[in-house]
Amino acid sequence: MNNELDLSRFAINQITTPKWSMPEAIDGYARQGVRGIAVWRNFMDDYGVAATARHLKDADSWVASLCTSAWFNAPQSAGGISKGIEQNRQILDQAAQIGAPCVVMVVGAMPEGEKDIAGHRARIRDAFGELAPYARSVGVKLGLEPLHPMYAGNRSVLNRMKDANDLCDWLGDAASVVADAYHCWWDPDFESELRRAGKDRLTTFHYCDWLVETRNLRDRGMVGDGVIDFERIRTVLDEIGYDGPFELELFSELDWWQRDPEETVRIGIQRCAAFIGARAL
Repeated sequence: MNNELDLSRFAINQITTPKWSMPEAIDGYARQGVRGIAVWRNFMDDYGVAATARHLKDADSWVASLCTSAWFNAPQSAGGISKGIEQNRQILDQAAQIGAPCVVMVVGAMPEGEKDIAGHRARIRDAFGELAPYARSVGVKLGLEPLHPMYAGNRSVLNRMKDANDLCDWLGDAASVVADAYHCWWDPDFESELRRAGKDRLTTFHYCDWLVETRNLRDRGMVGDGVIDFERIRTVLDEIGYDGPFELELFSELDWWQRDPEETVRIGIQRCAAFIGARAL
């Protein structure tokens, strides 16, 4: 247990410990004093949505987010954007059942064979417009997460905080921003866009570090092992009054995924401790 630390706003994103099943993760985080969890759909689907909801309640755990949305990149022959819209309605239902405040929207890259990135971004904008009323009806936000531009070709064409904020301006209270230090630290407008979002638009905040020698797209660093200025980021978040969760989200197939999850959680708590608890300005 970590009784001396304020972990009330801290959550482990389940992708950080992929060796653990859903029940193992809930119990494993709780053993070290972490009651927050960002749930991943594949683990939830394996365990069952109802079983996940029951286990979370029994463990006195809370959900920071549900990761991730279905992508909007099916070719027209396979249903196109409409397929993603329908899948995401079902995911929003699941999020409501487990008490997640948002579904992290990773929108997908362009359908295979297409190259019109501006056109695809416009189609995704329209898709969000169709999803927004349903999100409101179930009380779950569309958590717009901009991904680093290196993912634009294979994972997401939503790549800047500015674009996420612009979409939120248009979608209103159906949407929120999920900001990720790893994806956004490089952006000269990151701080100004955090201030633009304000505390009410930010649903959750992801921590992990950028390694200077990044070996592949799943080679993120534990907080403190890279070049991101977390002290500065936390200062900005405090200045805007952000009082939501912080998640440790660590894709690390060459390092941390190979370790005992107990060790990963323990070290993650130690490394994040300075940037997650309450503190006076």
